[in-house]
Amino acid sequence: MRPGIALLSFHSVGGKEKEKIIKLAAAFELIHSATLVHDDINDGADTRRGTVATYRKYGLQQALIAGDFLFVQGFRLGGAMETQAIVEMVADACSAMAESEILQIEMERRSETPLDTYMSIIGGKTAKPIEAGARVGAFIGGGTVDEIEALGRFGLGIGYAFQIVDDILDVTGELTSVGKPPGMDVLDSKANLPLMIAMQGRYPGSSRISEVFEKDVKTSAEIEEVLDLVRATDAVVLAREHARKFRDDAVKALDIIPSSPYKDSLIALAGTVLERTN
Repeated sequence: MRPGIALLSFHSVGGKEKEKIIKLAAAFELIHSATLVHDDINDGADTRRGTVATYRKYGLQQALIAGDFLFVQGFRLGGAMETQAIVEMVADACSAMAESEILQIEMERRSETPLDTYMSIIGGKTAKPIEAGARVGAFIGGGTVDEIEALGRFGLGIGYAFQIVDDILDVTGELTSVGKPPGMDVLDSKANLPLMIAMQGRYPGSSRISEVFEKDVKTSAEIEEVLDLVRATDAVVLAREHARKFRDDAVKALDIIPSSPYKDSLIALAGTVLERTN
């Protein structure tokens, strides 16, 4: 999705120099892949997209080096651009990812995570990198200041919506479709939006959800219990409303972009974010 948004943003403003945007799209994907390798190590995850996590398959040391290698290759492509603004956009997105990962670790096992803190976490790890891809695409494509800003807002909104849906799938999804067992955020004590809503105290099971969430070690039965309690509330419905609002705002941001098949594709892509099952 990330390179796709960069490419579509480029074409939606009439971009012609395809070689540059292809390299930048590849750079963003390489950097994203690097973060996934490192993220699995931080999370202690066993699988990624239905396959064995890199560090589980090849060992911690090799996985760390592989992630670093992907980062370097991404920066090789991104840093080769002669425009300093592009390099800064890529670097800022990477900084935001690192800062959000640190913040997420600091907030582990805190059942009363503030909403603005949660938004900062998902903004840095997911939304801002997608925003950067859209901005870079529009910038290289020769978009006006307003067009670059509009496509940046589109990317940011889609990023927020995408991550919230990812949170929902951690509660409602199945291993066969999501590629990882449901309840991983419960296991790792990482507050996702449905969990945060369900722990607010206005539901019969809120205190029990918080109790299990704050534990260092959880049994499979406790994780399933928490998932059942969350599913019994309207937390998933409310979280999906948040995602829909971000999606709608993202699409609205495209109003100033000229009509074209590329703009239509961006709008269509936005529609798939809420419908995805993996």
